[in-house]
Amino acid sequence: MWFGLESLMQIDTKLPDWILLLGILISLMFALMMIYFARKSSSRAKSLDASFIYIVYALARAVEAKEEETGNHILRVGEFCALIAQNLGMPKQFVNDIRIQSVLHDIGKIHIPNHILRKPQALTPDEWELMKKHTAYGAVIIGNHQRLKIGKNIALTHHEKWDGSGYPCGLKGEAIPLEGQIIGIADIYDALRSPRPYKPGYDHKTAFKIITEGDDRIKPTHFSPRVLNAFKEVEASFEETYDKMKDIDAAKEFEKNLCL
Repeated sequence: MWFGLESLMQIDTKLPDWILLLGILISLMFALMMIYFARKSSSRAKSLDASFIYIVYALARAVEAKEEETGNHILRVGEFCALIAQNLGMPKQFVNDIRIQSVLHDIGKIHIPNHILRKPQALTPDEWELMKKHTAYGAVIIGNHQRLKIGKNIALTHHEKWDGSGYPCGLKGEAIPLEGQIIGIADIYDALRSPRPYKPGYDHKTAFKIITEGDDRIKPTHFSPRVLNAFKEVEASFEETYDKMKDIDAAKEFEKNLCL
């Protein structure tokens, strides 16, 4: 299978013991939760589902803290993914799953050294090669539990590009799973809007133009034509969502409501 981690071993997925243990514990936890889902009442299932969401967000927040990410990037990306999935007519379950599990897209960065994650200057070629490995690391950490399949696919493929110029596998076209195609735009839109030490945050009009027309780094050919068209149709909702969730307190309230 295209995402089989056997094909990624050359990317050096040897992880410290504590990361491997974390992956094992997560897999065991979700296996036990699924047993509960099968055996307990609907009330218990609802409570466990809320716990599932809470733990997923807690893991994603750990990476945000390591990277000193601000502005609730992970929450906004989840909402952007849901907007596109809804426009594409995807089932409600898929929309909910991609909203929640997309927050794990950068979980592999927990294995990237801080001096690289927080470097304000351009990365050296060696640093960039290490940074690219966060996709494979993320897939290893999330593991193979069926409940997190979308999250694993997203972690591994969120930097793949429609024209085959992405990483880590250089997938092209429909070889990229739909969830990877969707987050490809959602993640870039939020990155363009958000200020960084090395660049300002762009307004919606500029970010939209870069994605749909291209610049020196981003090309429309990087994106699925169908997903790009969906983005164009919901771009006003992207702007509204970003503005609503750029405030930290508002985003925390949103996250709390997810787990009720």
